[in-house]
Amino acid sequence: MPVEIKNLTFRPVLIRLNSGASLHLSPGVTSFEIVDEEIIRNAKVQKLQEQRIITLTESKHKLQKAEVPQARVDRARK
Repeated sequence: MPVEIKNLTFRPVLIRLNSGASLHLSPGVTSFEIVDEEIIRNAKVQKLQEQRIITLTESKHKLQKAEVPQARVDRARK
C-alpha cells in the first residue's frame, strides 16, 4: 500500500530510501506517493517517526508530479 511522508518540523528533512534514492522534504511538506518497499525495515524512517519528525500516512489518492514541486528525490552517487 503506498504511503506519503510528512515533515512535521520547521527544518528540511533528508530521508534515504531503501532503493538508494534520497527524499528531500521542506518544512511542513507531504511527499508524493511512495511504495512500501522503500520504507519497510528502514532504520532512519523508524527513528524519525519515533522522534516525531515525520509521519507516515496511507495514500488515498494518486498525486501527479506537477502537484509536488517541493519534494525532490536524488539518486545516491557511488
